[in-house]
Amino acid sequence: MKAVISAFAFIFSLYLIFITPEAVAQERELQMRNVRVSFVPGLSTNGIDAHDYTARFSLNILAGYNGGMDGFEIGPVNVNRHYSRGVQLGVINYSGGIMQGLNIAAGANYSRRDMRGIQLAGFVNASEGVIQGIQMAGIANSNWQNTLGFQVAGITNISRREVQGIQFAGVVNASTDNAQGIYFGGFGNVNTGRALGFFFAGAANVARDFQGISFAGVANATRNMHGIQISGLVNGAYRATGMQIGLINFAREFQGIPVGLISAYGNGRHNIDVWTSDSGFSHIGLKLGTRHIYNMVSLGYNPLITDRDVWSWGWTIGSYRNLAERWNNPRWEGYFSMSDFSIQNIQEVRAAISLDNIFTYRFLLGKDISGGFKMYAGPTLNLLVSKQEEANQYTWYSLLSGSTRDRGWRLWIGLSIGMQFFGH
Repeated sequence: MKAVISAFAFIFSLYLIFITPEAVAQERELQMRNVRVSFVPGLSTNGIDAHDYTARFSLNILAGYNGGMDGFEIGPVNVNRHYSRGVQLGVINYSGGIMQGLNIAAGANYSRRDMRGIQLAGFVNASEGVIQGIQMAGIANSNWQNTLGFQVAGITNISRREVQGIQFAGVVNASTDNAQGIYFGGFGNVNTGRALGFFFAGAANVARDFQGISFAGVANATRNMHGIQISGLVNGAYRATGMQIGLINFAREFQGIPVGLISAYGNGRHNIDVWTSDSGFSHIGLKLGTRHIYNMVSLGYNPLITDRDVWSWGWTIGSYRNLAERWNNPRWEGYFSMSDFSIQNIQEVRAAISLDNIFTYRFLLGKDISGGFKMYAGPTLNLLVSKQEEANQYTWYSLLSGSTRDRGWRLWIGLSIGMQFFGH
């Protein structure tokens, strides 16, 4: 990567030095010099009128204040009133106008207007105009207008206008206007405007309006979301359309697919389910989600095993369909179907890490009785995976059985009967 950047900078510098300087100098009405040397502003080979000159090669002993630069410049402080085109090496590089080329500074690179090319700084890159190319900083990149290309920072990237391209930050990416492209943040991404594309953050993604895919290690938060939110803990939105994947998902209005332990929506379902199965377990569950897609957390107990306490906790994801709508036939009004997949972790006596699980697929048909009270029943396909011989008591027969390493498994077809209360 370093070799590519170096080659790019070298070729770009040659182009600026040998092809464009005269044209640029004429445009800015600056006088061209091949070489200039400055000790401090006002004390240079161009005298006190240095702001009226540009040069191919510029050496600033302490600090230089010149009109422009078309080529190569080195010094602790490099200041060009109108523009900088080429390569700058210094502690501080400043351009009052367009910066094109490669700027390398131990302290800061600053361009008052457009920046095109590559900036490298040990502390800050700042531009008050459109950025096109790559910015790199040990601490932060800051831009007050559009950003096009790449921004790379050890701590944070900040843009007060649209961002287009890719931003990388060790801690935070922040934008107060539209963002388009891909954001990477070691801590979080923050945008108070509209975000389009991908967000990646180690902690949190925050946006007012978001379209695309948002990843966060902890939380995603947005006012309006169209796309996919994925987080290790929480996804939140005021209005959302698409998919939310996280431990906890919530929104005031949501349309799409929720995947989470808890998926609570203001316009969604809020049900309590009670059901039993041929394995002997009786369950109670909290069913949340949308009208058509639901997540459910549940607790179960097996009263048929009397020599010890056997209970379970489970998670379910499933779909609900109104048969009258599905078949476009009013005769089936009040009837519905549900199909879901669940993981039931078996616990004995007290809660502990258990490797005993029952994986179940259910296909259920039901009837809406009245006032949100529904009854349903249907066949199930079950797979028990356990390393305890006593686990065979969880099922009274098996179609297939076997063992793998230290675990045994049993497959059977069963039956589930249940009731649903409240809501949809």
